[in-house]
Order: sequence, then structure tokens, then C-alpha cells
Amino acid sequence: MASVEPRRLALWRAFSSLFLDTDIDDQTFTYIARVVLETGYSPEQVQHILWAEVFPVLAANLRSVAGEWAGWSDAWLLENLQVMPGPARKGWGGSVRKEIARCWAEVAARLPPEFA
Repeated sequence: MASVEPRRLALWRAFSSLFLDTDIDDQTFTYIARVVLETGYSPEQVQHILWAEVFPVLAANLRSVAGEWAGWSDAWLLENLQVMPGPARKGWGGSVRKEIARCWAEVAARLPPEFA
């Protein structure tokens, strides 16, 4: 299992809730916003972690007929996600990307303006 700093794992865990096959409510968006602030990452780093590290691995869950709805353990996240250098891929993901962008906008609305 890879070694990842605890604050990054906390952000992976929070962002992973956007990819569950469940309805996302205001409480979830508020929780994610709180974690984003607690980690201390810059707005650019937060966006990078969402789109370059979490999205490529977990987006498939939203495309699955029998997607995960209970969540992923920290061990699973550590085994399957990785810190990615460089920019996130753009222009792929279709409807799932649009849904995660919509969810991110809900989270960002609960954050300081620089996160929007």
C-alpha cells in the first residue's frame, strides 16, 4: 500500500462520496467543503486532486449498473488512487464529468470565492 499524507487521503475520502451510486445532499456538499478547507490545499491543488487523481479511478462507478453505494475503505483508496503529477486530462468523461462538475460547483459554493 502506498504512503500518502493523511490530508490527501482525507480529501480522497471526501471526494469519493461524489462518486457513490446514491443521491448527494446538502450535508454531503458541506462535509466535502469542510474537508477541503481543513486540508489546507490551494484551490489549484484541490481541483487537481479531484480531476487527476479521484475522477479517473472512481468515475466508472457512476457508469456501472451496479455501482458502489456504501463507500470505499481507506485501504481501497490507498491501493487504487495515486498522487498524479502534471495536469488532469480534459475533454473526456461525458455525462459523468458534467455531473461531477455540477457537484463540485455545489461544494465550491460553500468555499471561499477562489475555489470556484
